[in-house]
Amino acid sequence: MQKVNSNQIDRLYRFTREHFVEYYDVQTELVDHLASVIEKQWREDPAIGFENALQEEFKKFGIFGFLEVVEERQKAMTKTYWNLVLKESLEFLGLPKVILMISIVSFIFWSLSQFEYGKITIGSIVLIEMIFLFYHLIKLNREKKKRVKGKGRIYLLEDMILNVGQIGATSFYPGYLLLYFDKIIPNEIASIVIAILIAFAFVIHYVAVIVLPEKTKDILLKIYPELSLNY
Repeated sequence: MQKVNSNQIDRLYRFTREHFVEYYDVQTELVDHLASVIEKQWREDPAIGFENALQEEFKKFGIFGFLEVVEERQKAMTKTYWNLVLKESLEFLGLPKVILMISIVSFIFWSLSQFEYGKITIGSIVLIEMIFLFYHLIKLNREKKKRVKGKGRIYLLEDMILNVGQIGATSFYPGYLLLYFDKIIPNEIASIVIAILIAFAFVIHYVAVIVLPEKTKDILLKIYPELSLNY
């Protein structure tokens, strides 16, 4: 029985890249599918050529090609990414990290409710945190390019970790809270709510730009145990 050989496997990987599949794990999933279907076609019609069999199967993906497959994997991996962020963030609710959380919340609450220039003080801290966040976003983007250049491939979850998911879009969140929350809720209640939300936003940002990137290798080995990762 005719089997797809190594050169043809390489061709299938190139084919997925040519059709805008940049993530190695998604490429591998598609290559496995295409190889299996091509071998099935050979069993039914041994005379059909490899390229003809490939094109025949690709037509079944419709006018958008592999786009739907990529989008489905992105949705699934986005859920995995945010579960990782939440899991690491919730560790700050356990000892000894919860002591730090309580201290941050207490300081923000005290500043906003007691200190005359509390809003300016917390606003300055929020600004510094935003600078810290964007500095690490740039740093991680450079790290991503370095890894892609070195390995010639990147995994979907790896890309999300190094792109920090949608965390960048939340960078202004603490500032918005600070500006508008006390306009719709009585000051003391607003202060404690803002204190908790800003502290948790800080934690999420820290987890996204420091904790998860440092654990990338371990995370990927758990998610992709069947793949050979060269770090």
